[in-house]
Amino acid sequence: MPGSRLAAVARIALVAGAAGSIVLMLRAGSRQRSVLLIFLFTGWVLSPFLGLALANLRAARWSQRMRTTLHATMIAVPCLCLAIYGMHAVRGVMKPGFVYLVVPGAAWFLIVVALGVNAAFAARR
Repeated sequence: MPGSRLAAVARIALVAGAAGSIVLMLRAGSRQRSVLLIFLFTGWVLSPFLGLALANLRAARWSQRMRTTLHATMIAVPCLCLAIYGMHAVRGVMKPGFVYLVVPGAAWFLIVVALGVNAAFAARR
């Protein structure tokens, strides 16, 4: 049961994080006139969330430890993204383009490290 609760919380966090990230991105880019640029940024901002959602679909075949790591990552990534995007919305110190380019890349790095390290340790066992 606790694993299914964690999975449910992770899925909710992922959806809320994706929706919140898009809302904050659209707010930051409200003056942008290029529809193509907004479309490209939307894809890039959503990519870590979509990657985690696809991994979650395949996770049924994974070990319990890998699933737990995935679910923890599915909670951590949205929280971190929303915290950074929210801080940018409030303080706005850096240019929006920089923030919305770097944060998804950093999220992908976190995902690869969390799941990759766990998989490497599992393979050593």
